[in-house]
Amino acid sequence: MSEIPLNKFEKLELILRLLKEGKTYREICHIAHVSPRDIKPIAKEYDRKKRLETNKRKEKKNQTKKPSISSQAFILFKEGKQIDEVKVLLDIPFKFAVRYWRQYLKSIGMFEAFEFYQENSYDMPTFLRINNFLKFNNVYGTDIVNVLRTAKDILNLNKTYSNLKIEINNLEQKRMKLLYYSHSSYSLQPLPLNKPNYNYYRY
Repeated sequence: MSEIPLNKFEKLELILRLLKEGKTYREICHIAHVSPRDIKPIAKEYDRKKRLETNKRKEKKNQTKKPSISSQAFILFKEGKQIDEVKVLLDIPFKFAVRYWRQYLKSIGMFEAFEFYQENSYDMPTFLRINNFLKFNNVYGTDIVNVLRTAKDILNLNKTYSNLKIEINNLEQKRMKLLYYSHSSYSLQPLPLNKPNYNYYRY
């Protein structure tokens, strides 16, 4: 019984299957009953599609997921970009840029330092001078509490000294007044002994 000849589409499917199996042109010619001239364009198209699929798989494998807006902001801040620059580069509202800046500072343990700077920005020159003083005199951070406590005690002593000085000055003025009146002719003289004071017997 003779074999039923394959139609065009069945023959094409058979050749492609044999190519995928790695068959040679000679083997395909024998199995599919075709000539090498018939196999060549099919094999060429098959190789082209195979290369495209391979390239797509490589691209998909190498393609990295685009980072989120916050991650992009973190990268820019790490590169030294300022808040206004991040706002422009990412095209986001300024309040979002500030929010990402705070989150970035928290992630690197600098948020408290940023808050301190915002609250004491006008006093920073004074704090820097204090810091230089501590470094120059080899005073450690743990000793700063004692330094401030001593400074507070000195302020209290100065205040007490000022109050005492004023009080002594007032007492001195009172003493001078008493001395002045004690030598004045208008001052009361003590009554002589054994002599009546007639002023007390007037009716």
